[in-house]
Amino acid sequence: MRSSTVIDVSTLLMIDSASARDRDDAFSVVPRADGRGWAVEVHIAGVADVVELGSVADEQAFLRAETRYLRSRTIPMLGETAEQAATLSSEFVRTSLRVTGTLTTDGRLVDVTVDRGQISPGRCVDIDHADVPAILTDPTHPLHPQLAAADDAAQVLLTARRDGGALAFYDLTRGWAASEDGAIVAIAAELRTVAYVIVQELMIATNEAVALWCVEQGLPILFRNHRPNPVAGSTDELMHEIAAAAGDPDLFAKLRGRLLSTLRAATYDPTVHGHYGLRLSAYSHVTSPLRRVADLINQRIIFAHLDHSSAPYTGEQLAALGTDLNRRTRAAREAKKNHFKHADQRIVAEQATTDLAALDSRRFHKVLKAEAAGPLRAELAAELARRVDADLMTAPDVAVLIDASAPTWLPVQLRVLDTLADTHPEMSPSVASVWRQAHPDQLPTDLEIRRNGADHNPLFAARATHLNIRGPWATAAAKKPAEQAALWAALRAQLTGTDHPDTEPEWATTPEPPEPTTPPPAPKDSGATSSAEPHCTTAPAALNLDGAKKSKALSNPTAWLMSLAQNNNQAPPEWVFHTDGPAHAPRFTATVHLAGHTATATDTAKTAAKTASAAALVEALFA
Repeated sequence: MRSSTVIDVSTLLMIDSASARDRDDAFSVVPRADGRGWAVEVHIAGVADVVELGSVADEQAFLRAETRYLRSRTIPMLGETAEQAATLSSEFVRTSLRVTGTLTTDGRLVDVTVDRGQISPGRCVDIDHADVPAILTDPTHPLHPQLAAADDAAQVLLTARRDGGALAFYDLTRGWAASEDGAIVAIAAELRTVAYVIVQELMIATNEAVALWCVEQGLPILFRNHRPNPVAGSTDELMHEIAAAAGDPDLFAKLRGRLLSTLRAATYDPTVHGHYGLRLSAYSHVTSPLRRVADLINQRIIFAHLDHSSAPYTGEQLAALGTDLNRRTRAAREAKKNHFKHADQRIVAEQATTDLAALDSRRFHKVLKAEAAGPLRAELAAELARRVDADLMTAPDVAVLIDASAPTWLPVQLRVLDTLADTHPEMSPSVASVWRQAHPDQLPTDLEIRRNGADHNPLFAARATHLNIRGPWATAAAKKPAEQAALWAALRAQLTGTDHPDTEPEWATTPEPPEPTTPPPAPKDSGATSSAEPHCTTAPAALNLDGAKKSKALSNPTAWLMSLAQNNNQAPPEWVFHTDGPAHAPRFTATVHLAGHTATATDTAKTAAKTASAAALVEALFA
């Protein structure tokens, strides 16, 4: 016996691309008269009424599992005939699965009903995604009130999902969005409008509402379950990473890849285990029965329940259907992964024979990784030398480079390590971390720390062991630079096979910081520009500048002087400031002292004077 059918009397919106031929859903969102939310009505195409169990179209749907959207054509899951007979239309009567409820202002869909529906001709209105923004900004458009209400409701739903801990974001400018499972997926160019957000949020809410209704009814369907992976990171961390990587294509691609590798795939099961990606206690797939066979299976079960008919599947059959869909989904994911992997390998192989200097950092890294397994080519050696001199090497590049085992790599490996140890001492922990991630079966690089000297003038020594090769002790006036230098030294020792003896560090005497001398007062000047020539004096104390680059030092002279002091076991630089001139136009004179070297500069801002004095000292040291 078929359940009673509800005849619709309100306009239903069908938002899709203009070329779409498979319209699964139509909806209406109307603000409540009391201002406390919205009345929501969603209709899902009654595909189960058209495609009988065991029919040719049903068998075809099960074999295909979903509609495939290719660049040149679309392969309908049901076949074109059945698809067109079931798709929602503004011209023909269609049966539907009807879901209604009240959306509260805090994003909860309550008072949910699930029943059969019937849509009369003329009740549905087709809207192209591209037209929605214009309608939303035009209050005179007849569809503006409904679309504006739907937009408001979607934003409330989105906010509630984010507040609940779900990884929910849309980047309509660049064309990215978070999927149900938390992966980052591309949005087709023609769908990159606010309409995409409206449809997605309403359908997610509908899928959840039907799942909870089935739980209340004690009705087994194919629930969509998603379990957490504890190593995936928190949602807040991922959102910050996504925001930081949004403007960097290489970084964004790496983040997408990491999410795909760490997030677990959702599964279909006849029992409820919750959906971690959406942070929901129960979830289902019911809103796309034209395009996804799980939705068709669930609709059959729900219709049979509403009609008080016998269930279309036994418990064992339903479990087997879920298991088979999960197996095929895994196989499809693996096939897709291998396809892109092999395609990428072909591209990398082709690029390895082209102009290496023209490759961006991501492509060059892939070329380096592919070539590290064999002997070093002269072209790649030259490009590595160019990149390290141009300050273009990254920690992942170095981690791959030190893994190359052919003897031809050693000169380049040592050159890169020695250069970066001087120019980027801070990179060594990142190199060790990246290498460790790539070799989880190996012991982590071990660090030993020693401290000597007075509290006000300490000296630190560090020694690292990498792959059972012990490096030499490295000393510095601070702990961090000692550790950084020790890591570089250990990597070098491992490459050369030099295992250093297990001895205690040799402590050098750390000189006390020099007493600052007060510079002569600067001449009074009410002008607002920097002094043309800063005064500079130097003392004969020796500082090791081997491998240092003046251009890099001048890019941040203050930080460079601090690093220089640490690397030479000297006290950090000190600045003495003198202020002169009227209160409305002061001038600041800064004098920097480092190991007996001094330099002075004047400017209208204290920070600028400090930077100018540091730059003056750099100029003097490189003179």
